Amino acid sequence: MRNVVLAILLMTVLLAGTASAAGLFGPPEPLADPGKFSLDAGYTLDKTRMTQGDDRLGTRSNDYYLQGNYSFLKDWEVYGRAGAADMVVHSTDTQQRFGTSPNFFGSLGVKGVAYRCGNFAFGPFVEGSMYSNYSGIARNQWESDFGVSAQYKIKDVIVYGGPFGYFRQADSQLGLNPPISQDDMKERSNIGGFLGLRFPIVQQTLFLTAEAQMRDRPGVGAALSYKF
Repeated sequence: MRNVVLAILLMTVLLAGTASAAGLFGPPEPLADPGKFSLDAGYTLDKTRMTQGDDRLGTRSNDYYLQGNYSFLKDWEVYGRAGAADMVVHSTDTQQRFGTSPNFFGSLGVKGVAYRCGNFAFGPFVEGSMYSNYSGIARNQWESDFGVSAQYKIKDVIVYGGPFGYFRQADSQLGLNPPISQDDMKERSNIGGFLGLRFPIVQQTLFLTAEAQMRDRPGVGAALSYKF
């Protein structure tokens, strides 16, 4: 019961204070045993800074998703994420604001442990995402993330983090006034870092993961995971 209360309080604080998040990377160690699955349900508030030519853009989206994870080998897993995300874009230079309702997005990724020593472990991860077209804002939007995640396990709690690179690009459909360059929308920076925590809240079957990320703007996210 104490763990359940702690989980609810932690998720409330994190989601209320969210500035940006682009999905959880998680620890390198899979939650599921080899040959088995786990399922995540998560929410992130994604904020970032982009550019289109010389124009500076700020974007925001609410992301709701389900993620299936399969441990295909000891300490390694593949995962797929499907969900819906809205999108709002604000132009700093023209002071215009554009918004759309939620559209489908999907992600695929792989991660695992490359080295382990006692309670410490680390390994690489890579994932890619595609988004449905946002009428009047962007089309052909994609994102890729890759990096290294290190973890330290304290009983049933895993503390993890590491550096990562990220790229996002989209064909602009913005009706800016006055018109500016129709160049692609791109991220302003491409290097970040993350720090997270995962712990069980119901008898080694239901887990909470909370993660902070530093891109060009700081932010956090959270997800509940069920281990089959």
